[in-house]
Amino acid sequence: MRFVKAIVAFVAAFGLATTAYAAGETVLVVGGGKSGLPLVKILKEQGYKVRLSVRDKSKAGDVEAGVEVVEADVTKPETLASALKGATFVISTIGAGGVEPPNNAENVDYKGVASLADASKAAGIMHFVLMSSISAGDTNPETFLNKRFGMVLMWKGKGEEHVRKSGISYTIVRPGGLQNCDPGKVGLKFGPAGANLAGRICRSDVGLVMADALTNKDAVGKTVEVISEDGAPVTAWKGAWAAIPKS
Repeated sequence: MRFVKAIVAFVAAFGLATTAYAAGETVLVVGGGKSGLPLVKILKEQGYKVRLSVRDKSKAGDVEAGVEVVEADVTKPETLASALKGATFVISTIGAGGVEPPNNAENVDYKGVASLADASKAAGIMHFVLMSSISAGDTNPETFLNKRFGMVLMWKGKGEEHVRKSGISYTIVRPGGLQNCDPGKVGLKFGPAGANLAGRICRSDVGLVMADALTNKDAVGKTVEVISEDGAPVTAWKGAWAAIPKS
């Protein structure tokens, strides 16, 4: 496993295509909700081994055949090491489940993300992808999402900052409003952090972007906002990473 990780790191560092090397590597997807399950399907189709981490296996939902399901809870850092063991990559799709502890925004989107990033660094994870949200970092209590979900955007921003400072190789993906639809049917628009793009996006298309970030050298150390863009070439977004500044 260490040898294979070293190969992945080498080819990524020199800008070589890593798909062939990454195929068969294990991706830990943290969060089996509406965004996690489409992502699992995409990763399986791309040839990865997929491990899905959920708080309660009995509530994991309709999981793709061949996916390993494990129990772990980002609000309980001591549960993370076993879920991470043997994985090469991590993608987090977690989000607060309400405004009451322990599943509120402070504990999940900030402290939970921080614990997951730190545990991933300790486990030798090659690349960490975080699903966040456009406007993450907004501290205005009157902003709709902050007002309704316990300052969730502020706490997501704090979670992002911890990831950036953790020392792990990362990509942060900030989607617009999420909806359920099939992936790869419309074009996507990328913007840098703070662009505050306005629009919606299919959860599955967010999954395509996060999966691409795993081995794309142009995605490393970047925060990208992404929404659907009708009329744009469907795959043009794959060349948009290079224009996004590191952040």
